[in-house]
Amino acid sequence: MDLKKCEVLLTAISLGSFTKAGEKLGYTQSGITQMMKSLENEVGFPLFYKGHKGVSLTPEGEALLPSIRALLFSNETVNQEISFLKGLKKGTLRIGTYVSCSIHWLPDIIRRFQADYPGIIFQIMEGSGGEIAKWLEDFTVDIGLTSFQKDKSYDFIHVEQDPLLAVLPVGHPYTKLEKVPIELFENQPFIIYDRVNDADIHPLLEKAGITPDIKFTGKNDYSIASMVEHGLGVSIMPRLFLSLYDGDYVTRPLVPNAYRNLGIALRSSKDLSPAMKLFLQYVKKNLI
Repeated sequence: MDLKKCEVLLTAISLGSFTKAGEKLGYTQSGITQMMKSLENEVGFPLFYKGHKGVSLTPEGEALLPSIRALLFSNETVNQEISFLKGLKKGTLRIGTYVSCSIHWLPDIIRRFQADYPGIIFQIMEGSGGEIAKWLEDFTVDIGLTSFQKDKSYDFIHVEQDPLLAVLPVGHPYTKLEKVPIELFENQPFIIYDRVNDADIHPLLEKAGITPDIKFTGKNDYSIASMVEHGLGVSIMPRLFLSLYDGDYVTRPLVPNAYRNLGIALRSSKDLSPAMKLFLQYVKKNLI
Protein backbone atom coordinates (compact mmCIF):
# COMPACT_ATOMS: atom_id res chain seq x y z
CA MET A 1 0.00 0.00 0.00
CA ASP A 2 1.35 3.42 -1.02
CA LEU A 3 2.28 5.34 2.13
CA LYS A 4 1.80 8.70 0.46
CA LYS A 5 -1.79 7.77 -0.39
CA CYS A 6 -2.33 6.74 3.22
CA GLU A 7 -1.02 10.10 4.41
CA VAL A 8 -3.33 11.89 1.98
CA LEU A 9 -6.29 9.85 3.24
CA LEU A 10 -5.63 10.81 6.86
CA THR A 11 -5.19 14.47 5.94
CA ALA A 12 -8.39 14.54 3.86
CA ILE A 13 -10.41 12.96 6.68
CA SER A 14 -8.87 15.28 9.27
CA LEU A 15 -9.73 18.38 7.22
CA GLY A 16 -12.96 16.99 5.75
CA SER A 17 -12.00 18.10 2.26
CA PHE A 18 -9.90 16.93 -0.68
CA THR A 19 -9.31 20.58 -1.62
CA LYS A 20 -7.95 21.50 1.82
CA ALA A 21 -5.84 18.33 1.89
CA GLY A 22 -4.36 19.29 -1.47
CA GLU A 23 -3.58 22.80 -0.26
CA LYS A 24 -1.85 21.46 2.85
CA LEU A 25 0.14 18.74 1.06
CA GLY A 26 0.89 20.61 -2.16
CA TYR A 27 -1.37 18.69 -4.57
CA THR A 28 -4.15 19.83 -6.86
CA GLN A 29 -7.67 18.69 -6.02
CA SER A 30 -7.70 16.52 -9.13
CA GLY A 31 -4.41 14.97 -8.06
CA ILE A 32 -5.81 14.17 -4.61
CA THR A 33 -8.97 12.72 -6.15
CA GLN A 34 -6.97 10.50 -8.48
CA MET A 35 -4.78 9.25 -5.62
CA MET A 36 -7.80 8.37 -3.50
CA LYS A 37 -9.55 6.68 -6.43
CA SER A 38 -6.39 4.65 -6.98
CA LEU A 39 -6.35 3.68 -3.30
CA GLU A 40 -9.99 2.59 -3.47
CA ASN A 41 -9.20 0.47 -6.53
CA GLU A 42 -6.28 -1.06 -4.65
CA VAL A 43 -8.32 -2.10 -1.61
CA GLY A 44 -11.36 -3.08 -3.70
CA PHE A 45 -14.11 -1.06 -2.01
CA PRO A 46 -15.19 2.59 -1.52
CA LEU A 47 -13.43 4.47 1.27
CA PHE A 48 -15.22 7.83 1.13
CA TYR A 49 -18.60 9.44 1.21
CA LYS A 50 -18.65 12.78 -0.63
CA GLY A 51 -21.31 15.37 0.11
CA HIS A 52 -21.90 19.10 0.42
CA LYS A 53 -20.38 18.97 3.91
CA GLY A 54 -17.15 17.44 2.62
CA VAL A 55 -15.69 13.93 2.71
CA SER A 56 -16.06 11.26 5.37
CA LEU A 57 -15.16 7.59 5.63
CA THR A 58 -17.42 4.70 4.72
CA PRO A 59 -17.82 1.94 7.36
CA GLU A 60 -15.14 -0.03 5.47
CA GLY A 61 -12.87 3.01 5.55
CA GLU A 62 -13.44 3.42 9.29
CA ALA A 63 -12.56 -0.25 9.83
CA LEU A 64 -9.34 0.16 7.86
CA LEU A 65 -8.29 3.43 9.52
CA PRO A 66 -6.48 2.00 12.60
CA SER A 67 -4.39 -0.29 10.39
CA ILE A 68 -3.48 2.62 8.12
CA ARG A 69 -2.40 4.67 11.13
CA ALA A 70 -0.38 1.69 12.42
CA LEU A 71 1.31 1.38 9.03
CA LEU A 72 2.28 5.05 9.04
CA PHE A 73 3.50 4.76 12.65
CA SER A 74 5.77 1.86 11.66
CA ASN A 75 7.08 3.88 8.72
CA GLU A 76 7.73 6.89 10.97
CA THR A 77 9.60 4.63 13.42
CA VAL A 78 11.82 3.25 10.63
CA ASN A 79 12.53 6.77 9.35
CA GLN A 80 13.43 7.88 12.87
CA GLU A 81 15.75 4.89 13.31
CA ILE A 82 17.54 5.80 10.07
CA SER A 83 17.73 9.46 11.08
CA PHE A 84 19.10 8.63 14.53
CA LEU A 85 21.70 6.25 13.08
CA LYS A 86 22.87 9.09 10.85
CA GLY A 87 23.08 11.36 13.90
CA LEU A 88 20.33 13.67 12.62
CA LYS A 89 17.64 12.83 15.20
CA LYS A 90 14.55 13.91 13.27
CA GLY A 91 10.95 12.80 13.57
CA THR A 92 7.44 13.55 14.78
CA LEU A 93 6.02 12.83 18.23
CA ARG A 94 2.23 12.88 18.69
CA ILE A 95 0.96 13.38 22.24
CA GLY A 96 -2.62 13.06 23.48
CA THR A 97 -3.09 14.92 26.74
CA TYR A 98 -5.47 16.45 29.24
CA VAL A 99 -5.60 20.25 28.95
CA SER A 100 -4.25 20.51 32.50
CA CYS A 101 -1.26 18.30 31.71
CA SER A 102 -0.51 20.18 28.50
CA ILE A 103 -0.37 23.44 30.47
CA HIS A 104 1.36 22.25 33.65
CA TRP A 105 3.71 19.56 32.33
CA LEU A 106 4.49 19.97 28.66
CA PRO A 107 5.88 23.49 28.09
CA ASP A 108 9.00 23.10 30.23
CA ILE A 109 9.66 19.52 29.11
CA ILE A 110 9.28 20.40 25.42
CA ARG A 111 11.48 23.49 25.85
CA ARG A 112 14.27 21.38 27.39
CA PHE A 113 13.79 18.58 24.88
CA GLN A 114 13.86 20.78 21.78
CA ALA A 115 16.94 22.59 23.01
CA ASP A 116 18.75 19.24 22.64
CA TYR A 117 16.71 17.76 19.77
CA PRO A 118 15.34 20.58 17.57
CA GLY A 119 14.63 18.10 14.76
CA ILE A 120 11.80 16.44 16.71
CA ILE A 121 8.40 17.98 15.88
CA PHE A 122 5.54 17.78 18.40
CA GLN A 123 1.86 17.38 17.56
CA ILE A 124 -0.34 17.93 20.64
CA MET A 125 -3.97 16.76 20.83
CA GLU A 126 -6.01 17.70 23.90
CA GLY A 127 -8.91 15.54 24.97
CA SER A 128 -10.63 13.51 27.66
CA GLY A 129 -9.46 10.24 29.17
CA GLY A 130 -11.77 8.29 26.88
CA GLU A 131 -10.58 10.13 23.80
CA ILE A 132 -6.90 9.70 24.67
CA ALA A 133 -7.39 5.96 25.21
CA LYS A 134 -9.03 5.66 21.78
CA TRP A 135 -6.29 7.76 20.14
CA LEU A 136 -3.67 5.41 21.56
CA GLU A 137 -5.56 2.34 20.44
CA ASP A 138 -5.97 3.49 16.84
CA PHE A 139 -2.46 5.01 16.51
CA THR A 140 -3.68 8.61 16.34
CA VAL A 141 -1.14 9.49 19.07
CA ASP A 142 2.08 7.87 20.26
CA ILE A 143 1.93 8.82 23.95
CA GLY A 144 -0.91 9.74 26.29
CA LEU A 145 -0.73 12.01 29.33
CA THR A 146 -3.82 10.85 31.15
CA SER A 147 -5.19 9.18 34.26
CA PHE A 148 -4.95 5.46 34.94
CA GLN A 149 -7.87 3.41 33.61
CA LYS A 150 -7.77 -0.18 34.81
CA ASP A 151 -10.01 -1.43 32.00
CA LYS A 152 -7.57 -0.24 29.30
CA SER A 153 -4.83 -2.44 27.86
CA TYR A 154 -2.09 0.17 27.52
CA ASP A 155 1.06 0.30 29.65
CA PHE A 156 1.04 3.03 32.30
CA ILE A 157 3.86 4.89 34.06
CA HIS A 158 2.64 6.67 37.20
CA VAL A 159 3.70 10.31 37.62
CA GLU A 160 1.61 11.87 40.39
CA GLN A 161 -1.62 11.78 42.36
CA ASP A 162 -3.97 14.65 41.54
CA PRO A 163 -6.53 15.32 44.32
CA LEU A 164 -10.21 15.38 43.38
CA LEU A 165 -12.05 18.27 45.05
CA ALA A 166 -15.64 19.26 45.72
CA VAL A 167 -16.51 22.28 43.55
CA LEU A 168 -19.34 24.41 44.96
CA PRO A 169 -21.18 27.60 44.02
CA VAL A 170 -20.47 30.59 46.24
CA GLY A 171 -22.94 30.58 49.13
CA HIS A 172 -23.72 26.86 48.90
CA PRO A 173 -24.35 25.33 52.37
CA TYR A 174 -21.42 22.91 51.94
CA THR A 175 -18.97 25.85 51.71
CA LYS A 176 -19.33 26.15 55.50
CA LEU A 177 -17.59 22.78 55.85
CA GLU A 178 -13.80 22.40 55.92
CA LYS A 179 -14.16 19.08 54.09
CA VAL A 180 -17.13 17.61 52.26
CA PRO A 181 -18.09 13.98 53.00
CA ILE A 182 -18.76 12.33 49.68
CA GLU A 183 -22.10 10.94 50.89
CA LEU A 184 -23.45 14.51 50.96
CA PHE A 185 -23.57 14.42 47.17
CA GLU A 186 -26.41 11.88 47.32
CA ASN A 187 -29.38 13.38 45.44
CA GLN A 188 -27.57 16.73 45.05
CA PRO A 189 -27.91 18.61 41.72
CA PHE A 190 -24.67 17.50 40.09
CA ILE A 191 -22.63 18.40 37.02
CA ILE A 192 -20.30 15.69 35.77
CA TYR A 193 -18.16 14.54 32.88
CA ASP A 194 -20.03 12.23 30.53
CA ARG A 195 -19.42 8.55 31.24
CA VAL A 196 -17.73 7.76 27.92
CA ASN A 197 -14.99 10.32 28.52
CA ASP A 198 -14.64 10.13 32.31
CA ALA A 199 -12.14 7.81 33.95
CA ASP A 200 -12.30 9.13 37.51
CA ILE A 201 -15.49 10.74 38.85
CA HIS A 202 -18.10 8.13 37.86
CA PRO A 203 -16.00 5.28 39.36
CA LEU A 204 -15.48 7.31 42.55
CA LEU A 205 -19.21 7.87 43.05
CA GLU A 206 -20.09 4.28 42.17
CA LYS A 207 -17.51 2.89 44.61
CA ALA A 208 -19.00 5.07 47.36
CA GLY A 209 -22.54 4.01 46.43
CA ILE A 210 -23.55 7.61 45.72
CA THR A 211 -26.24 8.54 43.21
CA PRO A 212 -26.30 12.31 42.67
CA ASP A 213 -29.06 14.09 40.77
CA ILE A 214 -27.16 14.58 37.51
CA LYS A 215 -28.36 17.75 35.79
CA PHE A 216 -25.72 18.18 33.10
CA THR A 217 -22.97 16.09 31.55
CA GLY A 218 -20.11 17.16 29.31
CA LYS A 219 -16.45 16.57 28.55
CA ASN A 220 -15.12 20.13 28.83
CA ASP A 221 -13.57 21.11 32.17
CA TYR A 222 -14.23 24.80 31.66
CA SER A 223 -17.93 24.40 30.86
CA ILE A 224 -18.47 22.20 33.93
CA ALA A 225 -16.71 24.71 36.20
CA SER A 226 -18.71 27.56 34.64
CA MET A 227 -22.00 25.77 35.30
CA VAL A 228 -21.04 25.41 38.96
CA GLU A 229 -20.19 29.13 39.08
CA HIS A 230 -23.68 29.92 37.82
CA GLY A 231 -25.30 27.86 40.58
CA LEU A 232 -26.56 25.04 38.37
CA GLY A 233 -25.18 22.35 40.65
CA VAL A 234 -22.10 21.02 42.42
CA SER A 235 -19.32 18.89 41.02
CA ILE A 236 -16.11 17.00 41.71
CA MET A 237 -13.11 18.04 39.64
CA PRO A 238 -9.31 17.54 39.63
CA ARG A 239 -7.15 20.09 41.42
CA LEU A 240 -4.65 20.30 38.55
CA PHE A 241 -7.34 21.75 36.30
CA LEU A 242 -8.86 23.96 39.00
CA SER A 243 -5.46 25.58 39.55
CA LEU A 244 -5.75 26.88 35.97
CA TYR A 245 -9.25 28.29 36.28
CA ASP A 246 -9.63 31.22 38.66
CA GLY A 247 -13.41 31.16 38.71
CA ASP A 248 -16.06 32.33 41.14
CA TYR A 249 -16.55 29.04 42.97
CA VAL A 250 -15.40 27.36 46.19
CA THR A 251 -13.39 24.13 46.49
CA ARG A 252 -13.18 21.77 49.42
CA PRO A 253 -11.31 18.48 49.99
CA LEU A 254 -13.41 15.33 50.00
CA VAL A 255 -13.85 12.87 52.85
CA PRO A 256 -12.41 10.35 52.34
CA ASN A 257 -9.62 11.88 50.27
CA ALA A 258 -9.88 11.05 46.57
CA TYR A 259 -7.32 11.22 43.77
CA ARG A 260 -6.79 10.46 40.13
CA ASN A 261 -3.50 8.82 39.19
CA LEU A 262 -1.85 10.79 36.39
CA GLY A 263 0.87 9.40 34.21
CA ILE A 264 2.12 8.32 30.82
CA ALA A 265 0.12 5.84 28.76
CA LEU A 266 1.79 3.78 26.01
CA ARG A 267 0.39 1.15 23.67
CA SER A 268 3.39 -0.98 24.67
CA SER A 269 6.58 -0.01 26.49
CA LYS A 270 8.36 -2.53 24.22
CA ASP A 271 7.30 -0.85 20.97
CA LEU A 272 8.69 2.69 21.09
CA SER A 273 10.06 4.89 18.34
CA PRO A 274 13.44 6.57 18.98
CA ALA A 275 11.72 9.92 19.62
CA MET A 276 9.37 8.28 22.13
CA LYS A 277 12.30 6.74 24.01
CA LEU A 278 14.08 10.09 24.24
CA PHE A 279 10.95 11.93 25.31
CA LEU A 280 10.21 9.40 28.05
CA GLN A 281 13.70 9.98 29.43
CA TYR A 282 12.95 13.70 29.70
CA VAL A 283 9.54 13.12 31.26
CA LYS A 284 10.98 10.78 33.89
CA LYS A 285 13.77 13.26 34.63
CA ASN A 286 11.46 16.26 35.02
CA LEU A 287 8.24 14.80 36.41
CA ILE A 288 8.93 11.56 38.26
